[in-house]
Amino acid sequence: MANGGFAGGNTAGHADRRWVFEGLGLTIVIVVLAIAFTAINPRFASLTNFVNILTQASFIIVMAVGMTFVITSAGIDLSVGSAAALITVVAFDLIKGGMNPALGVLVMFGLGAFLGGLTGVLIAVVKIPPFIATLGMMAALRGLALVHSAGEMHFGLPTSLTWIGQGSIAGIPVPVIISLLFAALAARLFNHSRFGLHVRAVGGNREAARLAGVPVNRVEVMVYVLMGLFTALGGLIMMARIDSTQATIGTAMEIHVISAVIIGGTSLFGGRGSIYGTVMGALLLSMMTNALVIAGVDFFWQLVAMGSIVLIAVAISNLRERRVPVLAFLLRRESAGSAANHQGRNSPC
Repeated sequence: MANGGFAGGNTAGHADRRWVFEGLGLTIVIVVLAIAFTAINPRFASLTNFVNILTQASFIIVMAVGMTFVITSAGIDLSVGSAAALITVVAFDLIKGGMNPALGVLVMFGLGAFLGGLTGVLIAVVKIPPFIATLGMMAALRGLALVHSAGEMHFGLPTSLTWIGQGSIAGIPVPVIISLLFAALAARLFNHSRFGLHVRAVGGNREAARLAGVPVNRVEVMVYVLMGLFTALGGLIMMARIDSTQATIGTAMEIHVISAVIIGGTSLFGGRGSIYGTVMGALLLSMMTNALVIAGVDFFWQLVAMGSIVLIAVAISNLRERRVPVLAFLLRRESAGSAANHQGRNSPC
């Protein structure tokens, strides 16, 4: 099984090197775009702006890394923005009420794990489809956040917490360090652990994974627990960076998070994924937003651009996996023709 022995073949067996290569291809795209943006506006290439792009992408990177596990397992989570809102308003209220900041952070992670576990149980045990389960959680958690905070803005964290979002170490912003560190740890878990293997197996072929002895339900629940933990961490970075939170924070965040994952090369249909590609996808989105802001593009047109990027990314994913009927038909004809020519050349006269 360690060598990819699931019935799903290469789809489920191991970390696909082709996905890593595509992540490197995305890196080249980012470099080319950076050169183009710099040619349009030299301010884009400043060190300060580059650090700003990384900082802006930090919490998206964290949540997108968790989403990579979810989507690779053939799931989806539309509730990340609402969960981040509820987690941050509850923790902020407790900390402002006198709770030790360290204990408040533990509460955030505990609440994130609980919400993720609840979502996982609804999907794995109650058998509610991931889209419907997380859509319902998205609405319910946003409602709970609004009920808890009554729409009020919370601000004024202890400096020990704002340092997480605003501090720096050796000139590198702390959010950047945290996001890249956890991305590296997640890559290790995804590519070099039994859990990562099981996640890809479940996403590639759920029934084959079950027959091979994979605890499918447990893996699904743990995937969403992990997503909850990464959501809590992303929420902590957001909250500490702006030293405030409110019930509307994280609205439409799931679009950016899922976009980063799909742009990074993770299959929307499960079984394959790339943590490195996800990080590059998050950086690309942050870079595009930054370039549009510098160019003075209206915010509404920025939404149009981001939506277009998502559609293009999904279309490319479908083309890559030959899920477009016309393309699949043409490729099959080409393969059949090549095989026939090869057989004809090798046949005796």
